[in-house]
Amino acid sequence: MATAPLARPPRIRTDPSNAFAHHSMGVRVPAILDGVLEQNPELLPPVRAAVAELRDAIAENRELPGIDPAAPHAAVWCEGLAARKGDRWLATDWFFAETYAYRQLVERVRYFDTKRDPFLATKRGEYASAGHAEAFEKAITIEAPPAERLFALFGAALFGNRMDLSFAASRVRGTTAERDDLLLDDRERATELVLGGAGPIHIVADNAGTELTLDLVLVDALLELCDANVVVHVKVHPTFVSDAILEDVLAFLGLGQAGRFEPRLPESGKALQARLRDAVAAGRLTVLPHAFWNGPLSLWDVPSDLERAFAAARLVVLKGDANYRRAVGDAIWPPETPFSAITDYFPAPLFALRTLKSDPIGGLAPGVAEALDAIDPTWRVNGRRGVASLGGRLRS
Repeated sequence: MATAPLARPPRIRTDPSNAFAHHSMGVRVPAILDGVLEQNPELLPPVRAAVAELRDAIAENRELPGIDPAAPHAAVWCEGLAARKGDRWLATDWFFAETYAYRQLVERVRYFDTKRDPFLATKRGEYASAGHAEAFEKAITIEAPPAERLFALFGAALFGNRMDLSFAASRVRGTTAERDDLLLDDRERATELVLGGAGPIHIVADNAGTELTLDLVLVDALLELCDANVVVHVKVHPTFVSDAILEDVLAFLGLGQAGRFEPRLPESGKALQARLRDAVAAGRLTVLPHAFWNGPLSLWDVPSDLERAFAAARLVVLKGDANYRRAVGDAIWPPETPFSAITDYFPAPLFALRTLKSDPIGGLAPGVAEALDAIDPTWRVNGRRGVASLGGRLRS
């Protein structure tokens, strides 16, 4: 993929040079691993010991461990570890450390052999919650002309990103947003591209649960209103607690493993599920797992198979904070740097829908970041505010 024309800032690191990343890696991730042990009492003693060892290694800032080169999708990790020889969990780049911690977790719970999702109990609770049902009902009952409906559903999908099961500070804010919570709003232009463009529409999913359900309400509307196929991209193994994998989407549609979870939905949910199942059967809706979304690489390093697929898209919707970090190289750019300039390496229109849970941000008007710093020093990381940012290669 072509090199971005701008000089890229360095990636955020897990050492004290970035307080949020340092705390996230050194405190939040070990606490998440404790949660895995608590919520999976059936894990065998050797597995529990392996997870506990990973927790302690991160908290104590030990060297990054190795990985079996013969393990699934291991090549990218072997290459990354070779480039970081001697690095420690709290003295390396954050995106690599964080994604690698979850890769180490699935190795230690033997996911590739057992397919046991260490976060399934958390996902089940979210799908059974009243908040999930309420958010679905609010989104599915939006009635408006096509452009207005898609505009509103893009907003629902954006603030659904608050429902991140790894980040309580964001989740407690719910999916309802105030007017000043949206710092950048390119939804009108994105809606024009969707309704007036050609080619498939891609959605790179983030969290299962309420967010994925709102994404699927958006998918349902896109299938109804556009002469387009839709591709939903998901991860190949559990990560970041609630990130969506194929089994999560199939379970929601009633096409997967019985008993994985039972979404709490009103009657209109059954009709939505049936429409989406029909779209899968007709080839209009595809759910595509890919290891790239689990890995440590930036979006400009996307593999050729995904690049070819994206090049034909009328729009690629990039959901969530971690995917935004991937798009901008997990770096702190001057906040007024246009998102379109940062991401003009991407071969199609790229529409990021993200609530802020980390420091990277681009596209703000001059002075906005400074004003926010004065009134809310944690605005970049507390999950309240969001962006709907259009970038990539726009078509005339």
